[in-house]
Amino acid sequence: MTVHFLPTARTLQGPEPHPGELPGTVPADPLFGAVPEQREPWQGEAERLAEAAAGRRAAQWIRSLPLPGEAWICGPLADAVEDAMTSLDPADRDDVDRYGHAGVPESARHQLEALLFRIADTAPLTARQQAALLAVVHCVQGLARLLANDPGTTIEDGELTAVCAAISNAIGSADPQDA
Repeated sequence: MTVHFLPTARTLQGPEPHPGELPGTVPADPLFGAVPEQREPWQGEAERLAEAAAGRRAAQWIRSLPLPGEAWICGPLADAVEDAMTSLDPADRDDVDRYGHAGVPESARHQLEALLFRIADTAPLTARQQAALLAVVHCVQGLARLLANDPGTTIEDGELTAVCAAISNAIGSADPQDA
């Protein structure tokens, strides 16, 4: 049996109490409604997060792609890659629904998701450049999910390092000046 705390739910004594008000629970934060979590950093966390500099290099690579005019890819998409990789936060996790954000701002997530809807904008690029661009965006999106859902494993088992290496390999395999 699942117990749900709905605003309209009633007990015999009146309205159902808020979960933070139940006996034996920690009171919720009055401003945000969440219980603040204290945590110790994972072993090697600072070093692994420093490897996310691959995102800055990838953003620079995207900005240098030979696209006409003020291409969306070279501007907002490149900014979103850089923003996502520089704002990674293992404390912003979500074990419940497996859709955590790991500190990546909503605006950056929307820009990253938009690439598939604007894939026609990549037509002037070579096949290698298109594949590398898709790989970079996919890795950035995936890294945020990995970090949000299982930060300890992602950091300590080298998954963050491997994804950053994949980003570096992708941009290294497709020189932006290829014709």
